[in-house]
Amino acid sequence: MQLQHKPKLGIGLALTGGLIISLDIPVILLAGSDPWLFMMSRGYGMAIVLGAIYLFARHLTETPERPLKDRDFVEVGLIYGLTSFLFTVSVYLTDPANLVFILAFNPLIAALLAWVLIGERPSLVTWLAMLATTAGVAIIVSHGLSTNTGVGDLTALATATVLAWGIVKTRKSGKDLSLSAGLGGAVTGTIAMPIAFLYSSLPEAPLWLLINGFVMAPIAAFALSLAPRYIPAPQVALFFLLETMLAPIWVWLIFSEIPDMNVLIGGAVILTAIAVHSAIQLRGSVTNKQRKIGR
Repeated sequence: MQLQHKPKLGIGLALTGGLIISLDIPVILLAGSDPWLFMMSRGYGMAIVLGAIYLFARHLTETPERPLKDRDFVEVGLIYGLTSFLFTVSVYLTDPANLVFILAFNPLIAALLAWVLIGERPSLVTWLAMLATTAGVAIIVSHGLSTNTGVGDLTALATATVLAWGIVKTRKSGKDLSLSAGLGGAVTGTIAMPIAFLYSSLPEAPLWLLINGFVMAPIAAFALSLAPRYIPAPQVALFFLLETMLAPIWVWLIFSEIPDMNVLIGGAVILTAIAVHSAIQLRGSVTNKQRKIGR
């Protein structure tokens, strides 16, 4: 398997996906929806949109010709579906601050898995960026961590681990698995559907659910599933932390709920770490190209 390294494309995809998923919480609030109904509409929305791309615009991607018979495609799709399910369960079983803090270890787990499974050792800059972003998340949740949430914390750790596994497996395959989230969406939608029908009430603004499920989620899933093909797994995982930083900002701008100062300080640390790391990666790519041309 030939690992590709296209920093501009990979960073652009990861940034796009990270920015879109950071809007999930505001959209849930705007829709007035509970998590199970949200997960069902989001899952089926991704399945329908990404499935339609496969059926009618397959030439726009390099998806395996028979994806459901491609082991990597199926496994990554199921992994992302499992991640969505575990995340929703974690929301119910643990404190939000604990969940956010534990999920911040996703880049570190991805780095270790990539090192072991691919032999792709993270650079010193990447290690420093991961430490900085973890510190930023710690600042954000410093006053909100709770105890006696053991099962929920373990579920949150499983979420971070499974997500990292999916990113690394995508990177390892070297394939275009951008449509694999459609399979994962079908799985999570099917799991959530009976719970949603039994316990969920109609959302206050269904249009926001449709916008998320049929526009935002497919674009984010497509971008974040494709990004590991072009940049290392730990770097992709860093962009998932944009949700931790930006969600409180969006809520502030939309609902006038002023965030705690720790959120602003920690968010600034996270944003700076990701921006500096990306700039260094891009600069290194340009330098390497210039050296090749010079030869």
